Amino acid sequence: MEGLGRGVNGMKKHSLTQSVVRVVAGFALLWACLYCFVFPYLVGGGPGKVSIACNDERQLLLSIEGYKREFGSYPTGENTSIVRVLTGDNPRKLKLIYLSTNSTNGCGEFVDPWKTAYKIVFEGTNRVAISSAGIDRIFGDADDIIIIFNSVSNDFVKP
Repeated sequence: MEGLGRGVNGMKKHSLTQSVVRVVAGFALLWACLYCFVFPYLVGGGPGKVSIACNDERQLLLSIEGYKREFGSYPTGENTSIVRVLTGDNPRKLKLIYLSTNSTNGCGEFVDPWKTAYKIVFEGTNRVAISSAGIDRIFGDADDIIIIFNSVSNDFVKP
Protein backbone atom coordinates (compact mmCIF):
# COMPACT_ATOMS: atom_id res chain seq x y z
CA MET A 1 0.00 0.00 0.00
CA GLU A 2 1.21 3.39 -0.91
CA GLY A 3 1.95 5.75 1.95
CA LEU A 4 2.24 3.02 4.53
CA GLY A 5 5.39 1.70 6.04
CA ARG A 6 7.87 2.72 8.62
CA GLY A 7 9.35 6.17 8.82
CA VAL A 8 12.83 7.24 9.83
CA ASN A 9 12.21 6.94 13.58
CA GLY A 10 10.38 3.62 13.28
CA MET A 11 6.85 5.07 13.59
CA LYS A 12 4.13 3.77 11.29
CA LYS A 13 3.14 6.16 8.48
CA HIS A 14 -0.53 6.76 7.56
CA SER A 15 -2.07 8.02 4.38
CA LEU A 16 -3.86 11.37 4.26
CA THR A 17 -7.22 9.58 3.98
CA GLN A 18 -6.58 7.57 7.13
CA SER A 19 -5.57 10.69 9.02
CA VAL A 20 -8.70 12.55 7.92
CA VAL A 21 -10.90 9.60 8.92
CA ARG A 22 -9.28 9.52 12.38
CA VAL A 23 -9.77 13.26 12.89
CA VAL A 24 -13.42 13.10 11.75
CA ALA A 25 -14.05 10.09 14.01
CA GLY A 26 -12.47 11.96 16.93
CA PHE A 27 -14.70 14.99 16.36
CA ALA A 28 -17.76 12.74 16.06
CA LEU A 29 -16.91 11.10 19.38
CA LEU A 30 -16.32 14.48 21.01
CA TRP A 31 -19.65 15.79 19.66
CA ALA A 32 -21.50 12.71 20.93
CA CYS A 33 -20.01 13.13 24.42
CA LEU A 34 -20.88 16.82 24.52
CA TYR A 35 -24.40 16.16 23.23
CA CYS A 36 -25.11 13.44 25.80
CA PHE A 37 -23.29 14.67 28.87
CA VAL A 38 -22.70 18.43 28.71
CA PHE A 39 -25.41 20.16 26.65
CA PRO A 40 -28.34 18.98 28.80
CA TYR A 41 -26.81 20.80 31.78
CA LEU A 42 -26.17 23.93 29.74
CA VAL A 43 -29.80 24.20 28.64
CA GLY A 44 -31.13 23.48 32.10
CA GLY A 45 -31.68 19.76 32.13
CA GLY A 46 -29.63 18.93 35.17
CA PRO A 47 -31.29 16.25 37.30
CA GLY A 48 -31.32 18.38 40.46
CA LYS A 49 -33.55 21.04 38.92
CA VAL A 50 -36.63 18.80 38.84
CA SER A 51 -36.37 18.20 42.60
CA ILE A 52 -35.81 21.93 43.14
CA ALA A 53 -39.01 22.67 41.20
CA CYS A 54 -40.93 20.11 43.28
CA ASN A 55 -39.63 21.63 46.51
CA ASP A 56 -40.42 25.17 45.32
CA GLU A 57 -43.96 24.14 44.43
CA ARG A 58 -44.49 22.55 47.85
CA GLN A 59 -43.06 25.62 49.60
CA LEU A 60 -45.31 27.90 47.58
CA LEU A 61 -48.32 25.69 48.22
CA LEU A 62 -47.71 25.56 51.97
CA SER A 63 -47.36 29.34 52.01
CA ILE A 64 -50.64 29.76 50.11
CA GLU A 65 -52.36 27.40 52.57
CA GLY A 66 -50.83 29.37 55.46
CA TYR A 67 -52.28 32.54 53.96
CA LYS A 68 -55.70 30.88 53.71
CA ARG A 69 -55.57 29.81 57.39
CA GLU A 70 -54.51 33.30 58.44
CA PHE A 71 -56.90 35.35 56.28
CA GLY A 72 -59.77 32.94 55.54
CA SER A 73 -59.34 32.74 51.76
CA TYR A 74 -56.72 32.23 49.10
CA PRO A 75 -54.78 35.24 47.84
CA THR A 76 -56.11 36.69 44.60
CA GLY A 77 -54.47 37.71 41.36
CA GLU A 78 -51.67 36.39 39.23
CA ASN A 79 -48.25 35.05 40.19
CA THR A 80 -46.75 38.50 40.87
CA SER A 81 -49.50 39.70 43.20
CA ILE A 82 -49.54 36.34 45.02
CA VAL A 83 -45.78 36.53 45.61
CA ARG A 84 -46.16 40.12 46.85
CA VAL A 85 -48.88 39.10 49.32
CA LEU A 86 -46.93 36.06 50.55
CA THR A 87 -43.76 38.08 51.09
CA GLY A 88 -45.37 40.64 53.37
CA ASP A 89 -47.61 42.97 51.36
CA ASN A 90 -50.73 41.81 53.22
CA PRO A 91 -52.91 43.38 55.93
CA ARG A 92 -50.83 41.93 58.79
CA LYS A 93 -47.43 42.34 57.05
CA LEU A 94 -46.76 38.62 57.52
CA LYS A 95 -43.96 37.04 55.50
CA LEU A 96 -45.37 33.63 54.70
CA ILE A 97 -42.84 32.54 52.10
CA TYR A 98 -39.08 32.74 52.10
CA LEU A 99 -37.68 33.02 48.61
CA SER A 100 -34.09 32.65 47.54
CA THR A 101 -32.67 35.47 45.44
CA ASN A 102 -33.04 33.34 42.29
CA SER A 103 -36.71 32.49 42.89
CA THR A 104 -38.24 35.56 41.25
CA ASN A 105 -37.75 37.25 37.91
CA GLY A 106 -37.62 40.97 37.11
CA CYS A 107 -41.43 41.16 37.10
CA GLY A 108 -41.63 39.73 40.62
CA GLU A 109 -43.02 36.37 39.50
CA PHE A 110 -42.06 33.18 41.33
CA VAL A 111 -40.06 31.20 38.74
CA ASP A 112 -38.91 27.61 38.38
CA PRO A 113 -35.24 26.59 38.00
CA TRP A 114 -35.52 27.18 34.23
CA LYS A 115 -36.67 30.80 34.86
CA THR A 116 -40.27 30.21 33.70
CA ALA A 117 -43.01 31.66 35.91
CA TYR A 118 -45.02 29.07 37.81
CA LYS A 119 -48.72 28.83 37.00
CA ILE A 120 -50.85 29.15 40.11
CA VAL A 121 -54.48 28.16 39.64
CA PHE A 122 -57.13 28.20 42.36
CA GLU A 123 -59.73 25.55 41.58
CA GLY A 124 -62.68 26.65 43.69
CA THR A 125 -62.24 27.41 47.37
CA ASN A 126 -60.37 24.25 48.36
CA ARG A 127 -57.92 23.28 45.61
CA VAL A 128 -54.70 24.83 44.39
CA ALA A 129 -52.69 23.66 41.38
CA ILE A 130 -49.14 24.85 40.84
CA SER A 131 -47.34 24.01 37.59
CA SER A 132 -43.85 24.33 36.22
CA ALA A 133 -43.38 24.12 32.46
CA GLY A 134 -40.35 21.91 33.06
CA ILE A 135 -37.12 21.64 31.15
CA ASP A 136 -38.54 22.63 27.76
CA ARG A 137 -40.31 25.73 29.20
CA ILE A 138 -43.57 24.80 27.44
CA PHE A 139 -46.75 24.25 29.47
CA GLY A 140 -49.04 21.35 28.66
CA ASP A 141 -46.62 18.59 27.74
CA ALA A 142 -45.12 15.53 29.43
CA ASP A 143 -42.25 17.22 31.29
CA ASP A 144 -44.49 19.61 33.26
CA ILE A 145 -44.17 19.39 37.04
CA ILE A 146 -47.60 19.76 38.64
CA ILE A 147 -48.71 19.67 42.24
CA ILE A 148 -52.35 19.88 43.35
CA PHE A 149 -53.48 20.27 46.94
CA ASN A 150 -56.98 19.78 48.33
CA SER A 151 -57.44 21.66 51.59
CA VAL A 152 -60.59 19.74 52.52
CA SER A 153 -58.77 16.39 52.59
CA ASN A 154 -55.55 18.18 53.59
CA ASP A 155 -53.71 16.07 51.05
CA PHE A 156 -51.92 16.26 47.73
CA VAL A 157 -53.89 15.08 44.70
CA LYS A 158 -52.32 13.34 41.70
CA PRO A 159 -52.74 15.46 38.56
